[in-house]
Amino acid sequence: MEKKDYYKILGIEKSASKDEIKKAYHKLAHQYHPDKKGGNEQKFKEVNEAYQILSNDEKRKQYDQFGQAGMGGGPGGWDFSNFRGFEDVDMSDVFETFFGGNRGGFGFGGGSQRRGRDISIDIEISFQEAVFGTERRVLIRKHAPCDECRGTGAEKDSTEITCTKCHGAGTIRDTKKSIFGSYTHVVECSQCRGTGKVAQKKCKVCRGEQVVPKNEEIHIVVPPGIENGEVIRIAGKGEAARSADTGDLYVKVRVLPHPTFRRAKNDLFMRLELPLSEAMLGGSRPIDTLDGSISIKIPQGVHDGEILRVRAKGVPREDGTRGDLLIETKIKMPKKLTPRLKELIEELKKEGN
Repeated sequence: MEKKDYYKILGIEKSASKDEIKKAYHKLAHQYHPDKKGGNEQKFKEVNEAYQILSNDEKRKQYDQFGQAGMGGGPGGWDFSNFRGFEDVDMSDVFETFFGGNRGGFGFGGGSQRRGRDISIDIEISFQEAVFGTERRVLIRKHAPCDECRGTGAEKDSTEITCTKCHGAGTIRDTKKSIFGSYTHVVECSQCRGTGKVAQKKCKVCRGEQVVPKNEEIHIVVPPGIENGEVIRIAGKGEAARSADTGDLYVKVRVLPHPTFRRAKNDLFMRLELPLSEAMLGGSRPIDTLDGSISIKIPQGVHDGEILRVRAKGVPREDGTRGDLLIETKIKMPKKLTPRLKELIEELKKEGN
């Protein structure tokens, strides 16, 4: 029997994890599926054979120890050379690979809950609004429940009747064939959207679709302390869809830079230029903060690059407290020295300063 390198067939290393094995299998099974254009039945069988060995801890251990000789032909071995159907195949992987994980297509029930499309928008706010929070009102064009029928899709005096397409089942069954054999594919009825009922008289405005395109004003509350690039999710403010839950609205926030302040988590940073005399003698200095003007104390002999901390003048936290304002000093040296200034500096030099 021709030797096969199952790791090479799946394109993975011998140290690959189970997740990596599964991911490689799904990719190649899609690529080589005989029902797809450009598929290859022989390679498809090899991929399945490799996966069944390497995804099983015991079989993988024997394969790693003895090679393919310990896998096929003899008692206790596994020979996949004539693989045709589902024997020894993990059905959950097959469903996930070929039907997106929705087993409802095989009549097993389940399937994901239908919902309207999500909407994404961007808004722009100032640095100060990001720190303290703000509100916005935006006008969005989207599908929303019909006002005329209040989202029922029916005229006010209309009654519900059994859907004539699915005869009340809510689903349509369709038999299909694949290399695995025939199977029943179950899909939602397009006429009643899975409810089994339709309106005897459709709404004249939405024509039974329950939703219509219209403009809606959305109120967006931006919380204090939001950072640039953060996304606010507003549940139920996305697109409405027929017989489905409404999608969500996602608001991406862009924060404009500030000419003075920059942010690091809940602290604010700024630079403060000081003349040499003020740095040496100290004193007080008024500065503008996001809360308004305050006076700070300049310590005598402050160094260039020293950080002065002003408590609770930073960004609000969720618990109601605030970060700090950190002020980096920048000593401004005189560009020209007058004779008098030179004389004073010489005096300082004599004193060891």
